[in-house]
Formats: sequence, structure tokens, C-alpha cells
Amino acid sequence: PLGLALLFRRRTGGRTRFFLLGCVVFPLFAMGLEAQGHRLLYYGVWSQALNSSIWLYALYGGLMAGIFEECGRWVAFRLGRRWTQGPGDALMYGAGHGGAESFLLLGMTMVNNVILSLTINRGGLPAVEELIGPIPEAGMAAITSLAVTPAALYLWGAFERITAMVVQIALSVLVYAAVTRKSGWYWFPAAILLHAAVDVTAVAAGAFLPIPATEALLAAWAAALALLARRVYLQEKWKKS
Repeated sequence: PLGLALLFRRRTGGRTRFFLLGCVVFPLFAMGLEAQGHRLLYYGVWSQALNSSIWLYALYGGLMAGIFEECGRWVAFRLGRRWTQGPGDALMYGAGHGGAESFLLLGMTMVNNVILSLTINRGGLPAVEELIGPIPEAGMAAITSLAVTPAALYLWGAFERITAMVVQIALSVLVYAAVTRKSGWYWFPAAILLHAAVDVTAVAAGAFLPIPATEALLAAWAAALALLARRVYLQEKWKKS
């Protein structure tokens, strides 16, 4: 994410404040407000219905992510509208938003896995207990899963984050256009629906298909959204010039 921010700043003139804004908005809206929404809905009267169908669960999760994250994007660009100097700021924001997601959802988990792996290899379970204390049943299950997972499988997590970054940057361009164009309001609901569609694909395909097939579908989504965002980005760039 930091490398993308430097690249976008050099190539497009995007401003660092939008990268930082994205880093703040993702945890606030996705891990804060959305989490509160889940407590009200998912763990309430709808939980039994949602758990009974993978399709309902996927649709619910996709819509919740789309609504909260795209609303966060919209608020960010509305607040930053007076400072924006062009669509490069949308790319910078997307790098921050997607970068925060990658760090919080995958990066910290991978750091924890590496520490745990090194500890196990050094001294086995006694070394782990020395590090974190007595191992509960859930902890033993996690350690067992870590030990039996093929090493190459973890690389799919990195690949998935790359496609997710592309999606987050593309959606940022669409919402930026919705905020900066009077006639482009429709890009905001479009971004919500497209975000939901990507997440529905991830959940549903993950339930029925092997990991490579699921990641191929998500990569196809990312490529399609990147092409759409490129067209919108060039239109915004031409308008600014």
C-alpha cells in the first residue's frame, strides 16, 4: 500500500492526505459501524434465516460491506472535496482504504502466524505456552490448523489481497466521480451493488469451488472493475484538464 501511494503520488499528483483518509475510514466504517450493524441484524431475529442458506448469508454480507464501505468512501470524498486536485486523489484514497483492509485483515494475522510458527519450530507447544500461557482448546485447534496447512496455500491470501486492492481502488474512482460530478450520482449506488456482487461471489464460490477457481473469479471481477474505473478516471482527468 505504501508503495502504491508513492507511485500514485508521483504519477498522478494524488495527495497524501487522501491516502491517510482512506486508512482511517476503512476501520471506522467497516470494523466499527458495520460491526455494530451486524450486532443488530446478524445476531438478532434474522440470524437463523441467514445461517440456513449460504446464498442469503452471502447476499447479506455483501450488501452490508457495500453499504458501509461505500458510504464511508462517499463521506470521505465529500469532506475532501474542497482539497481535491483531480482523480489521482481517488487512487490515493483507494490505496489507503484497501491498504488498511489488507493490513488489518491479513497482515496482522500473517505476522501472528509467523511468530507462532517460529515458536513451535524452536520449542514445540511448551515454547508456545511460555509465550502466551496455557493453550485453550480453541488455541490448540488453531495451532493444529496452522501446522497441517500446506505452505503454498498461504500464498493465495497474498493473491487475494492484490485483487482486493484493485477492487478497492476501482470503487474509489467510481465514488469519487459520484461526488465530483453533478450528473454522476449513479456511480454511488453502482459502487454499492458492484461491491456487494464481488463479496457475494467470494462467499458463494468459496463454499462450492476450490480456492484457485474462487480466486480466478475474483481476479476476473477485479479486471472488469479496473477497466470500468480506468474509463471513469480518464473522463475525470479530461474534465480537470
